[in-house]
Amino acid sequence: MKSGFLKTISFGSMGLLMLVLIGATLLEKIFGSSFALNNIYHSPWFIALWSLLVVSAMAYILRTSRRYTLILLHASFAFILLGALVSFLTSQHGNILLAKDAVPASMFTTNENTLEKLPFNLQVTDIDTVYSKEDGLAIDYKAHIVANKRKENHPHTISLNTPATIDGYSFCIKGVDGGNLSLLVARDTYGLPISYTGYLMVFVSFVILLLDRESGFRRILRLLQGEKNRKKRTDNVHHITFAGRMESILPILLIILLSFLWLNGDTFPATNGAESLFMLAIAIILLAIVLKKRYTHLFKALIITASITAFVAICSFERNSEVAPILRTPLLGVHVTTIIIAYALLASTAINAVIALFGKNRGNTESSALLGRLLLYPATMLLATGIFIGAVWANVSWGRYWGWDPKEVWALITLLACSLAFHTRSLPFMAKPKFFHIYCIAVFIIMLFTYLGVNYLLGGIHSYA
Repeated sequence: MKSGFLKTISFGSMGLLMLVLIGATLLEKIFGSSFALNNIYHSPWFIALWSLLVVSAMAYILRTSRRYTLILLHASFAFILLGALVSFLTSQHGNILLAKDAVPASMFTTNENTLEKLPFNLQVTDIDTVYSKEDGLAIDYKAHIVANKRKENHPHTISLNTPATIDGYSFCIKGVDGGNLSLLVARDTYGLPISYTGYLMVFVSFVILLLDRESGFRRILRLLQGEKNRKKRTDNVHHITFAGRMESILPILLIILLSFLWLNGDTFPATNGAESLFMLAIAIILLAIVLKKRYTHLFKALIITASITAFVAICSFERNSEVAPILRTPLLGVHVTTIIIAYALLASTAINAVIALFGKNRGNTESSALLGRLLLYPATMLLATGIFIGAVWANVSWGRYWGWDPKEVWALITLLACSLAFHTRSLPFMAKPKFFHIYCIAVFIIMLFTYLGVNYLLGGIHSYA
């Protein structure tokens, strides 16, 4: 099969997939999640579209590339999607209700409203509620259950974000009502290990890409270093009044504020939009400090952006003491921080693009495009890592690592959009500086919708974020 045909199929299917994902979230808003799941996400044609993308992309990369790092990276994502397919075909998900001092239960209701028998009996013996010392609200539950297998009792303790695994079945707390304990049941023997292996492969691929001297990232670094050696720096950032002052004051104030919120709360301060905006402002200003010696105009623009972001966060700030118990986990800080840093980098690529297209030095788009591409590498890597961390967290909390929530879907759309920019050989127009800058702005708009628009327009379980 010719490489040109494979290229058309792989990139065409990716573009079509992105449009389908966008349409699916809009249809879900209108007709509900059941409609989207039954008619799109779980439909044969949707699975066939993903399969077409994976097969054509792997065939294309194997035919056109001899670089094992790129092959490993693409194979990693193929592995993740294979795991998702196996999970869809073989996993079981459902609910079980246990009542204290009642007859042990051995049946659970699947998501398809059928009854399935467990290879053991379950009984709840006690339920402890953990309360916050600050406001007295319930922040966790500790459910003590007993699994009876072959006339032997095996005690287990389940709490939020700490499931119990019994003979391959995972049990997560869904809700507690008096002496009644509602549990989510999941059994994913084959798909989960495959997907987790794919996550590990992606991480290894990212590390190799950053270290490989022949990678695009390292080549751009060398080109920028060559520019640095050829040019003499004429800008003096110490003469910048507003930006210079805000550089010194703003990060300290924001870090102090976030530390205060963390110390006076039960969770990492990233449970609502305002707190995540504080983190975004810190990430942007720290990035500005890193770039200020060589990119004065970008430095000033980033400082202004960070200041505006912080101002919006302060205006919209309202500390909510009723934090969802599911958010009281260290994974919240890791997941949100990784995503926010990726967003800060994507915002920087867009600001860099605006300066290149409309600023005083707008003729020098090629040099600024190199910087944009350099920033896009860690942005995409961190975004993918943040999504995978969120998937692990979801599996711990709900027994499934992907649920097609609108926020999850739009994070995937953003990741796919970012990845297209790296295919400059296959998509020559992506190599043109002007087009690349316009594309960076478009990706930033997609990111903004993922970050803010989904919360207010599409909803979902991530609407608090």
